Amino acid sequence: MDIENYINSGEIKKISDEILNTNFVREMASGYLTDDKFRYYLIQDDIYLKYYKIAGSNIKKLTENDEIKNLYNIIGDGEPELHEYMLKKFNVNKKDISENMINRTTYSYVNHLLRWSIDNDINGMYSMFACQWSYEFIAENINKINDKYKFWFDFYKSDKYTGITELYFKILNKLDINNLQKIIFKYGLLYELNYWIDSYNTI
Repeated sequence: MDIENYINSGEIKKISDEILNTNFVREMASGYLTDDKFRYYLIQDDIYLKYYKIAGSNIKKLTENDEIKNLYNIIGDGEPELHEYMLKKFNVNKKDISENMINRTTYSYVNHLLRWSIDNDINGMYSMFACQWSYEFIAENINKINDKYKFWFDFYKSDKYTGITELYFKILNKLDINNLQKIIFKYGLLYELNYWIDSYNTI
């Protein structure tokens, strides 16, 4: 079984459907999500992206595969600019964000990334791919989008972003996914699910 078949399995579809139906995602699509909830998400995202970048660098150093090196040369392309735009749009000062603002889900999630990114290149890729794939999945599967957060959906279904997802699939589909890698990817998706739940319920 490759990653594409695993994503289409009932086990993963259940989690991805739960992500799609979280209050945060549904209200972001409808425009009813409050600014305070989105700001909280941005703060956690700012902390997360710091360690996401470190995980990517770890994988790039570990791998001898030129396709993987190329992927991590371009990964995140455009996303830092989007993040800076969102911080400014919602009046979040990056200087005011500190490590002690991290919540339990973000703390666990970044440690998941860091742990597998120093294990080997493929396991590290699976730990990071859950985020990459699930954001595109959300953006592609929401039909009615209010203008308030349209910029978020537009970016995560843009050719630039989906092109990175395609590169992941191109590399990972050449390999059978083993049981450990299924766990790594599945747990990443569960962290994504809890990320949205926490961002909605904490504020």
